[in-house]
Amino acid sequence: MDTILVVDDESDIREVVRYALSREGFRVVEAEDGLDGLEKASESDPAVVILDITMPRMNGIDFCLKLRQTSSTPIIFLSSKDDEQDRILGLTIGGDDYVSKPFSPKELVARVQAILRRQRQLSDQVKGEADLADAPLEHGDIRIDIQTLTVFYQDHVVDLTKTEFHILKTMLSSPRKVHRKEDLMVRAVSDAVIDSHIRGIRAKFKPYGFNPIETKRGQGFRLASCD
Repeated sequence: MDTILVVDDESDIREVVRYALSREGFRVVEAEDGLDGLEKASESDPAVVILDITMPRMNGIDFCLKLRQTSSTPIIFLSSKDDEQDRILGLTIGGDDYVSKPFSPKELVARVQAILRRQRQLSDQVKGEADLADAPLEHGDIRIDIQTLTVFYQDHVVDLTKTEFHILKTMLSSPRKVHRKEDLMVRAVSDAVIDSHIRGIRAKFKPYGFNPIETKRGQGFRLASCD
């Protein structure tokens, strides 16, 4: 039974989420703010965290930053429409998806199930690749060291989130291909989330004066030419 941690200062929202997830067989742990959430995360080792942004004591952004120091547990942000900038920031620092308030409990459960399904697929993929050579993936000045899961641009280490890493890795596996958004959905489940992660990757390469990803309007994304 997978454990889902729900971090939100509104008890009625926690109750709605708990009921919806429990009906689908999940174990639900609740926390009323970020500090409480970090303690519960350490105790329960959740498969997914559902995280509000605006909370007392420690907000969702600070919680995400703190959790990402020790864990890659998928995070789904709950946000109101006026939290757009915080939501984008949350995805940039390591969040995986978001659901806007007011939300459909059924949609939220579907997001959780989709993330867990993709996690299992990714785990199977990693196991399948274990027997293959660990040669680095390269495209021009971009290189991924598969053994250390490190991204380089020339001699610089590019610090990507886990989701950004897997998106770039997918693209480097077929550098000339135009990748549709659905091809890049490692754990994310919406077009807007993929766009945010692509922006995050571009921002990480910007200090080196290079944009690694081209947008092919109406088609998807492709690695920029390094010829």
